[in-house]
Amino acid sequence: MLRFLYFFCVMLLFPIFSAQAQLLNVEGVRTSGDSAGWYGELEFDLALKGYNERVLEFTNESNLSYFSDRHAYMLLNSLNFVNIDGNSLISSGYLHLRSTFLRKGKWSPEAFTQYQYNRNLGLNDRALAGAGIKYRFHRSEKWQASISTAFMYEFEEWQLADQPSIKNEYFKSSSNISLRGKISDTASFLLIGYYQARPDQFFKARSIVETELEMDITKRVAVSISFVASYDAAPIIDIPNITYELSNGLVIKL
Repeated sequence: MLRFLYFFCVMLLFPIFSAQAQLLNVEGVRTSGDSAGWYGELEFDLALKGYNERVLEFTNESNLSYFSDRHAYMLLNSLNFVNIDGNSLISSGYLHLRSTFLRKGKWSPEAFTQYQYNRNLGLNDRALAGAGIKYRFHRSEKWQASISTAFMYEFEEWQLADQPSIKNEYFKSSSNISLRGKISDTASFLLIGYYQARPDQFFKARSIVETELEMDITKRVAVSISFVASYDAAPIIDIPNITYELSNGLVIKL
């Protein structure tokens, strides 16, 4: 009964508010399981907001991972749809593939590729591919911490309404540091920071900070609360330097 009341109270807060962050946070959906096999999660957000206009927003995120005895393979997907008064539709989404080799060691090479778009920010297309290495510098029964660095090629096309599109392609470095673990038997916590920049403009970076709290309702159902803030020192088009997202989600573990 207490668990039901807790779930009901959390869902009353659902949703809070949101604005789109630009960077894809892979660590936020990386499973911490050690045993071999298949792992998967589905997350659904549905929001109906009534101000001067009626806004309906739906988000679906999925994570499918396979862990062999030595390596890990992940497929991440997200789709977001916003309908305003039944007329205009703004959408964003991504598809990300990642392989982590020697996953149980302190040093783990990684390779990845990704496609992303975000109509809210004017990002028509973003495609990238790269490789790097992850170093796990702390691991205990409940907590683990790691740092990763990678080098990647990125293509982008940006366009705001009634303006010509801008296309760019760069080689970039991408680094992150993450801390994740179990607060209790039914709650887990994630804190991660990303730093992504061109080598010739290392201090004009895109960066992101995320915190996430996930609380189990049952063995296969959980509620997540996350806050993401990103900063772009030199946006390609005229968009805010700072974007953020505060959201709640219902997570189904497959």
